[in-house]
Amino acid sequence: MIKEKLAEFRRFITGTVAPHPAAHPGDMWVRHIIAQLNSIESTLDLVNSF
Repeated sequence: MIKEKLAEFRRFITGTVAPHPAAHPGDMWVRHIIAQLNSIESTLDLVNSF
């Protein structure tokens, strides 16, 4: 279950979220959202490793 959610989340980041930093490189909110999503991805990856 976690493995599938992690894959789904990674697809969301690469397909939907990733283009925004390129379009708005200095935007504080975009940087904040990317940092939060990376944190979630890291947590899911850690849980998946157990």
